[in-house]
Amino acid sequence: MNSMQPTPTTLDQIDLSAYPATEQAALELLSVWPEHERTMSQSLAHRSGEVMRDTESAAESAIKIGLDHFDSFTHVCRGYRYFCEKMILASELHFRRTGRYELSRFSEAYKNIYSKPDIMENYMNGLLLSGVFWRNHALALTFYRTEFLSLLPADFDHLEIGPGHGALLRMTAQHGNYGSISGWDVSKSSIAATRRSLQVLGVHDSVNLLQQDMRLAAAQPQSYDSIVLSELLEHLEDPLEALKSMVKVLRPGGYMLVNMPTNSPAPDHLYLVDSPTEVNQLITDAGLTIVRSAVFPMTGYSYAQCMKHKLTLTCVAVAVRA
Repeated sequence: MNSMQPTPTTLDQIDLSAYPATEQAALELLSVWPEHERTMSQSLAHRSGEVMRDTESAAESAIKIGLDHFDSFTHVCRGYRYFCEKMILASELHFRRTGRYELSRFSEAYKNIYSKPDIMENYMNGLLLSGVFWRNHALALTFYRTEFLSLLPADFDHLEIGPGHGALLRMTAQHGNYGSISGWDVSKSSIAATRRSLQVLGVHDSVNLLQQDMRLAAAQPQSYDSIVLSELLEHLEDPLEALKSMVKVLRPGGYMLVNMPTNSPAPDHLYLVDSPTEVNQLITDAGLTIVRSAVFPMTGYSYAQCMKHKLTLTCVAVAVRA
């Protein structure tokens, strides 16, 4: 960010006329959470045209999914507020007091989060809008499109683990020039939710979705040219084991994208890393070579501030298998 540019504190200080979906999403969120305006304005300010292209796409997707799933995008905005205020803030307070995440076992996350439909609904709605309103998430979307997809060969076979609402699968399908696109998740209900979202977004026919445990991936050696593990490894008890299992599925010369945050308390985050160096070490320990990487600080903070105060950094890397 240019230090000479003032940081907007209200939405009307930002020109969103070229981005109608982003403007609609912002205004609807403010209708249910007016106190969020300063943070939202800081996040949206001074984004490049490339980033705003992906922000607008994320906002369009969120609005379509909200109208399809709930007949109201306002419902999604309420879920985002609950997610930030009741879920993320509680996890943040625990992290500040103890220096640890609340949970360390997947069984605990399942009991407390994944098995409770009302909590999961708010959680998923929060994540849906994070790609619009969290600066680090928005920048990671653009990195994916410009730095990862641009490396892939013609007719590539692609796999994403834990695709959520399908934002990255949609970008991959829109990129074109692929042979196949697949998404795996261990949860039957999560796969159903991804399928429904992709139907709403008009790319369902391009993607093969499968209920599949990534720990069994070794049964399909060297099957994919590209693999994506985005916002996934921090949810696992042993991310290195998971990375090693996925390397076996990647073809020689194939690319893996890893997106893993540091110091990022959330109710279902299990594995804590406190620096980008630690993320990179996991990737190289799995047998991969990093070829491109970036680190994006959370909204309102610099890299130095995040490192000093143990605040969230989104660490994104593209690595190749020899």
